[in-house]
Amino acid sequence: MADLRDAHGHGPPPPAPTAEQQALLPSVRDEWVGHALAARPADRAAAEEGVQDVYLGAGRTPPENVIWLGSPMAGSIGADIRAGRLPVITRRAWRTLPERTAEDIVERVPPDPPETDLIMLDPLPAGLAGLERDPRWGALLTRLGREVAAAVETGLDKAVGAAVDQVAANWQDAWRHPEAGALPRLGALPPRLAPRLAQLDFLARCGVWEPDRHSRGLLQVARAAGEWWPMRDSVILTERPAELHRDAEGRLHHPGGPAVRYPDGWCLWAWHGVTVPREIIEEDVPIDRAVSLRNSEQRRCAVEILAGRAGWRQVARRAGWPRVGRETPDPGNPGQVLSLWCVEELYEDHLHLLVMVNGTVERDGTRREFGELVPGWIRDPLEAAAWQIGLTAAQYRETVRRT
Repeated sequence: MADLRDAHGHGPPPPAPTAEQQALLPSVRDEWVGHALAARPADRAAAEEGVQDVYLGAGRTPPENVIWLGSPMAGSIGADIRAGRLPVITRRAWRTLPERTAEDIVERVPPDPPETDLIMLDPLPAGLAGLERDPRWGALLTRLGREVAAAVETGLDKAVGAAVDQVAANWQDAWRHPEAGALPRLGALPPRLAPRLAQLDFLARCGVWEPDRHSRGLLQVARAAGEWWPMRDSVILTERPAELHRDAEGRLHHPGGPAVRYPDGWCLWAWHGVTVPREIIEEDVPIDRAVSLRNSEQRRCAVEILAGRAGWRQVARRAGWPRVGRETPDPGNPGQVLSLWCVEELYEDHLHLLVMVNGTVERDGTRREFGELVPGWIRDPLEAAAWQIGLTAAQYRETVRRT
């Protein structure tokens, strides 16, 4: 697949990476994170050229059917249709897509003859492990792969993969259609190759690896399109997001709409990296609905969103959380009070919530209310306020004003 002469024993190993080569790593990392998190239309012509190279480079005949779909969810469903699993695709999966998009998938993806094999896409030259074991290069490759994987997973892949898996057919669905259930599920989201491709691109730019046709194709498809499913006679390619929103830490996040939206209308809503139901973000849900969510992370996010709109004190009262101790004047913020609430129901842990008012007046003349979690063994609001800034209760009583 590639020329790695040191690993195959056909020549001396490459010299230690130079300062100039090492300096390439951040730009390669940022480029491949950018490819994986791109929110722009796919370059279809370039992607299809890359597919040709992938197949021909692997000794395969290029696929007869090139099928473009508008999202990873659509691609997953399309791959299962090609595998003959149309009867097993769940209503849960169909409901995630707009009705017209679902109809379009059925119209565009031929169900017969079914294909039950994926072409394995291994971009790794057989001898790369030898280079990875070289401590002079291995540390750089490990760092690059880890940083790309972390950014891509946090920014998009973890949420998308979980969403696809959540609507997959279970054993009950397969039991109803044993002939389809016995076939392999091709619609599982394929693992993102970005970390490995980034490593190979880095080696190529350093001049210690020469990509062959198969690898060049993989690099090109990854630069030009979203997730894809290569099969014997068909290939399903998907569009990249039309919109992608993340917070300052790179997590999928949007406070007022979909955090990621694909061209076919498939969307995910997320709050600081946690996917949540649409209504939690876009509607003013009742507090009892928020605190009744079964998923503990979604429950926490829903309550935090409501608290940002109505204030923690109001949410605590409406939720019926037990108050811990008495409401206490805040000596560090004259005129304001401290309150402590038991929130074990929300966080499934022995925690209390300290509700405070910011000492700084906002531009509109109001003061922002905020909450901080403190250990459950603290039962006095004053002690909680002191603990969260590293003081004793006695020291906190002597403060003049917090900002």
